Amino acid sequence: MNACDILGVGAHPDDVELVMGGTIAVETARRRRVALLDLTRGESGSRGTPESRLEEALAAARVLGVAHRETLELPDGGLQPVPEQRDAVVAVVRRLRPRVVLAQYWEQRHPDHAAASRLVYDACFFAGLRNYRPDLGAAWRPRKLAYAVTMTEATEIRPSFVVDVTPVWETKLRAIAAYHSQWTPPPGESQKLPLDLYRERVELAGRRHGQRIGVTYGEGFVTREPLVVGDLLALEGESF
Repeated sequence: MNACDILGVGAHPDDVELVMGGTIAVETARRRRVALLDLTRGESGSRGTPESRLEEALAAARVLGVAHRETLELPDGGLQPVPEQRDAVVAVVRRLRPRVVLAQYWEQRHPDHAAASRLVYDACFFAGLRNYRPDLGAAWRPRKLAYAVTMTEATEIRPSFVVDVTPVWETKLRAIAAYHSQWTPPPGESQKLPLDLYRERVELAGRRHGQRIGVTYGEGFVTREPLVVGDLLALEGESF
């Protein structure tokens, strides 16, 4: 892919689907060119192999209708906002030239998720500096960077905006279910599939965000800067 409208970035395969999969499906339905970037192969996870997770990630991408997906193969369990990792993301941003980047929220239980958030911010900043590492491509900085609010934070963090994902909710669930290796419990574990547990959490978060804007399901995002409003009468949603 030479250029995209939106780039969604996750630390591991399936991260994007869980927290922003509905939004991705909404945008691809609008015929926006969407790319996904997995920073690691998920090789340190308890289930699956890097090879199986890659196949699953590509299958999930097809469900969501994205135009391009790639993996950087940074170390799973070792993501850090260091120059060599940041520059790998810089090269992708400059090559794909996204107008909007969606990343994971910066306060996370999983250290890789928090590190991924910082990596994406730093990479988007440095990617826009003309004299910084010109060998990585021509300078390009996305217009907007937004952070997806995770399932566990859905009731605690007030999002800057919420996307109505009700029409594509089943698409999001199918994309999550594509990660078969992650939802197959090994011998000795509870017979209740982890997918069932995640569906409950995803459902709760989706309904919580949806409630904020008066729809069934939503996905919340945070921006560090205020959102610009050019026309008061174009504001969507109701106050009462």
